[in-house]
Amino acid sequence: MQTHLPTTETARAVIGRDIAGEMASFMRAHPGCTYEDLRDEGFTARQIARYQLEAKNLADRLSTRRVA
Repeated sequence: MQTHLPTTETARAVIGRDIAGEMASFMRAHPGCTYEDLRDEGFTARQIARYQLEAKNLADRLSTRRVA
């Protein structure tokens, strides 16, 4: 039986990414960011379309929680 150590790509596939969380962090650090800013940060058009609303809501909740 062979065992393989996980490569970075394999680890990412297994662990997954919290894209909405990453996008929300970027939005909090850069208020008023645009679609182009998100693209420049490395998010794909598909990721932006899928997670933008969730990320915005998360960023708003986290910002409100911090102020309160």
